[in-house]
Amino acid sequence: MLKFYLNRSLKYKIIILFSFLMAVFSLSLGYYSIRTSEKQIVNKVSTTNLGALKVVENNFSSLQRAMANWVTVFSIAPVIQNILTKPAADSDSLEPLLFNESNSTLMDQMLVTGNFDYVALYGRSGLPLFQVATDDSSGAYTLEEIKSNDIYRKTAALSGASYWFPLTEENNTFIQNNRNDKIGMTRIVRDVKNGKNIGFIFVGVNKRTIMNRYLNNMYDRDHGIVILDENGALMLSAGKEFYTGNEQELRQIRDNSGGSGSKVISVGGEDLLLSFSSGEQGWQILYTVPLSLLTNELNSIKLFVALMIVGWLLLTIPILMLLSSFLTAPIKNLLQSMRRFQNGQFDEKIEIKYGDEIGHLSRGYNNMVANIKALVDDAYVLRLREQEAELKALQSQINPHFLYNMLDTIFWEAEAAGQERIGEMIINLSRLFRLSLNRGKSFTSVSKERELLELYLSLQKMRFKDLLGYEIQIPPDLDAYVILKLSLQPFVENAIVHGIERQRGGGFIRISGRRDGHQLYFRIEDNGPGMSPKAMEQIKEMRSESDTYTAKETGGYAVQNVHERLRHFYKDNFELRFSSEPGAGTIVEIRIPAMKESEGGLIK
Repeated sequence: MLKFYLNRSLKYKIIILFSFLMAVFSLSLGYYSIRTSEKQIVNKVSTTNLGALKVVENNFSSLQRAMANWVTVFSIAPVIQNILTKPAADSDSLEPLLFNESNSTLMDQMLVTGNFDYVALYGRSGLPLFQVATDDSSGAYTLEEIKSNDIYRKTAALSGASYWFPLTEENNTFIQNNRNDKIGMTRIVRDVKNGKNIGFIFVGVNKRTIMNRYLNNMYDRDHGIVILDENGALMLSAGKEFYTGNEQELRQIRDNSGGSGSKVISVGGEDLLLSFSSGEQGWQILYTVPLSLLTNELNSIKLFVALMIVGWLLLTIPILMLLSSFLTAPIKNLLQSMRRFQNGQFDEKIEIKYGDEIGHLSRGYNNMVANIKALVDDAYVLRLREQEAELKALQSQINPHFLYNMLDTIFWEAEAAGQERIGEMIINLSRLFRLSLNRGKSFTSVSKERELLELYLSLQKMRFKDLLGYEIQIPPDLDAYVILKLSLQPFVENAIVHGIERQRGGGFIRISGRRDGHQLYFRIEDNGPGMSPKAMEQIKEMRSESDTYTAKETGGYAVQNVHERLRHFYKDNFELRFSSEPGAGTIVEIRIPAMKESEGGLIK
């Protein structure tokens, strides 16, 4: 995609970029609006749900207190206490006492206000002494069967307090023919005189009764409500099913909530808004509603964002096309002019209308075209000079062979005449010419350059006799490296011409070399008269201005020649340094890359 975009024209790049930015801006704004609206809706619904849960919690607390109070009044009634304290109490002896003329009104009122659907009062053993059911449930178990249930042990451990639990098939040892699902409450009946256990009471409330009386209009297929006891057991579930007892997320909420609140959870791949609240008995009420049900109204915002993006694109793309055409027209004209220039129309010129960046670019283009046209015009003159140079090159290929042949002829004539010294000078000069030409190659080996220096200095020593001394300290381990041809000899020649030759007592020249890491280091030093500060300054100016040649008296031509060749072949990867003082001689130091010759060229 990026490559496709970069290969488009500037006009379409502007259109695509602005369209993309507008789409991103619209999507970001829409996403922010939707998320903010969702958060506000969730917060408001959470507040409403928590208020409803608070009402349910209060109702359940009232239910628990009412039933606990009824059981307390019932269990401490004198008639109940008298019957339960008798050693041989039975149901036949209790019921007439409860519903006689003095107690019938009280019992009827207690049965009406007790809010229960089943109640059974046990003595110390056997079947219940008193049993009432409002939903046709029947068949009580014996107290011995009840005592085998873990519920009895938990009730006894509370020492007379109420124990609430969901009545299930697994723990039902209370009603043999239970017609409806119930929530049960059990309590130990104690003697009000000495606190001894004298009985056991079981009270059951139908879950349907609780749902109709306390949860009316709070649940449906989209809204679910769950009531858990203090141990996390499911007491009641109504409406949308979302709790199975194994949901780790809901258990974590139940364990860590410590009060009330709301949270978004995921159950079965569906996001739900869960509100939770804890009651006095440690019961926890959970209430859920699908998040999608709350955010349905936000679909209009999503549709608005989509329509806004489409509308913006439809309205702005034509404007962008006009704007991009206006901006890119000067560039298009410049491109067309460049194509005409490439086809040979060297008189091209762009009309500059504005002073912006494109105007500056056009002005630079016009200057470039004018300069190139001038260069093209000059090329004809350069071509003529090139042809002349080719002719001289052909002549130079003939002259060296003629010179070598003539020197060989003179050498044999000197040998025949017994002039061995003249013959040695001639053969050294011939060898010197051959090394200097180097078959037209620009680079030569260090060994050949050292041989050239030895030949040159030996000829100069024949000339100056004892006035010239020299020493060459270039180790053989540098022989495999190559350097630029005649890069050392001109400085040796300068040392003789401008130093030793002008000194009455002669002088000494030392040439040394070594490898220093990835560089070759050469040093040429003499004990001549040295150079004045003015001469040193002239050499520095000459090296900084490539078109300036100093006078021969300063050795400038040789220095300039070598410096230009070094800069041409080594670019900036070389160093040429001079140090000299009047009467203290001159030192020339050269550093160049250490390279060897291979079949394909030079290697470092």
